[in-house]
Amino acid sequence: MRHLLDLCKRRGFLFQSAEIHGGLRGAYDYGPLGVELKRNVSQEWWNSMVYGRSDVVGIDTAIITPPAVLKTSGHVDQFTDEMVDSRLSMDRFRPDKAPALKMDDRNRIPITAPDKDTAKKWEHLIRTQFAKGAIITRSGKEIQLQVDRLEKDRIVLAKDPASDNNAMPASDSSTLNIPYNGYVDPNSNSPFLTESRPFNLMFKTYLDPIDPTDKIITATLEAQQTSSDLTATRQLVDKTLYPSLTYLRPETAQGVFINYMTVQRSHPHLRIPFGIAQIGKSFRNEIRLEHAIFRTPEFEQMELEYFVAPWQAEEQFTSWRKSRIDWWKTYARNHDHIRERPHAQDELAHYSKGCVDVEYLFPWGWGEVEGIANRSDFDLDKHAEATGIKLQYTDAVLMQERQKREKETGQKETRVEVLDRERYTPHVVESSCGLNRAMLALMLDAMVVVDEDGQEVPFNIEDEGEDSKSSSNRKGLRTVMKLHPRLAPIKVAVMPLVSNNSDLVAICTDITNHLRQELTVNVALEMQSTTIGKRYYRMDEIGTPWCITVDYDTPKDGSVTLRQRDTGEQKRVPISEVLTLVQNGLRIRPRGLNRLQEELTAQASIKE
Repeated sequence: MRHLLDLCKRRGFLFQSAEIHGGLRGAYDYGPLGVELKRNVSQEWWNSMVYGRSDVVGIDTAIITPPAVLKTSGHVDQFTDEMVDSRLSMDRFRPDKAPALKMDDRNRIPITAPDKDTAKKWEHLIRTQFAKGAIITRSGKEIQLQVDRLEKDRIVLAKDPASDNNAMPASDSSTLNIPYNGYVDPNSNSPFLTESRPFNLMFKTYLDPIDPTDKIITATLEAQQTSSDLTATRQLVDKTLYPSLTYLRPETAQGVFINYMTVQRSHPHLRIPFGIAQIGKSFRNEIRLEHAIFRTPEFEQMELEYFVAPWQAEEQFTSWRKSRIDWWKTYARNHDHIRERPHAQDELAHYSKGCVDVEYLFPWGWGEVEGIANRSDFDLDKHAEATGIKLQYTDAVLMQERQKREKETGQKETRVEVLDRERYTPHVVESSCGLNRAMLALMLDAMVVVDEDGQEVPFNIEDEGEDSKSSSNRKGLRTVMKLHPRLAPIKVAVMPLVSNNSDLVAICTDITNHLRQELTVNVALEMQSTTIGKRYYRMDEIGTPWCITVDYDTPKDGSVTLRQRDTGEQKRVPISEVLTLVQNGLRIRPRGLNRLQEELTAQASIKE
């Protein structure tokens, strides 16, 4: 992960937002290469979900959302996480994501501070406030607490006999019992925690020309004139602010649901099953921001809401599960780093009929990159109930067939099972993919370190034993970003063998402009005044699939050197064939089939 983040900053994929002003925690800016990669990932998702199908259309809904929408969907009342504070570090975290207590082989709890000075302060707090009389030692930035025994809901620390000489009141003996709910501070392993409490994840904002702070002050002063009750004051403040209250949407899905009827009416050719896709930003006031762009307060979602008949839901859920895992395997190299994880029954939302996460094996463990869910008819039913508008689907074909039968037979259809198939509230199968997480997973999946022979080297080679040379001491090690060609920020780099030769530069410029015009992709004119090998390696590091080199023979024979990133193989090809070879290489195909390499091999055999 450190290797990737260093590369991202150095090469222009990802920057800390507002870094020159000290940065903003959890906020990142995408540089020239990062914005291209992000755009390519989202475009491939859109190609698959919308352009590759005739039953899905796109939509782009507003980010600022009125409270009524999110009240109806349950986000105002239920979109919360449990939050816990560490009494030592003051860090906040979700208990369901926190690890269990770790103890060393001497039955001690090791608590790790950021540095020695902090460790001294923490030790003082533990001795004087959190565990008076406990056996405590410290070594550098690590504090050790001796444990007597671990019980179901508490940790009993061993008591220091010397503490009996301090004339401590008997009530202080209780400080040796630490409540334990199965988790500790993820960063320090500290068991000294607050009680968990709910925390709403949505960002509030206000559409009002009047500063809401003024309204808060005025309402508070008015409330305090009649009562000192804080609950009553809060209620009055909330009531005063409510007319201008809005939220930054926590998900893109609700914008689709509230536009379901509008889309259906404006596109009458859409028949069940059909889908509405959207890519857009969402905002969540996350308790814990971690792993760079994996968990941030501002992120982008790629979501599909696929509307189906109730009796189609299970089949479509299964179908979309397969479709989405296949999509991931198309663009990822390491298929063993991708898995499906069905949700256990106690994980499911109360309205959900089933949910599966697509997970990627990140350096810190398995993490969700996409969720596929059978949401039933919950969302449309709730919005219909709140607005009084029936968000139903009418099957005009079935209705006309019934009416025709009734006319022919003279008998009115009364069977419920028949009528219910004509008009019903659709169920929804949802695919929700995090664009930022997808980008991070695909970069980690593509990044390899190779030696001077082009052989991949493990990132943890320095840990393989004393006889192994560390990666920093081995010669010729370099990074290659083996992204799928369609995801690569730069598809082709065109470079003269010598950068100050005007004739070669002119040919490079012509080739670059031709490829840009015909392929409509990002083609780089690489003019750095360094060796051709270093320019190749720079392009390998940022994931460019092909490099085209114009040399002194090009004006004579009309040929260039075409170099392939993953193999390093170079072939001499006519300029007129470069476009076709690159086009073939950019076609969607199962990972591992190198169409461009096949073309070059076939071409070489024909010449021979």
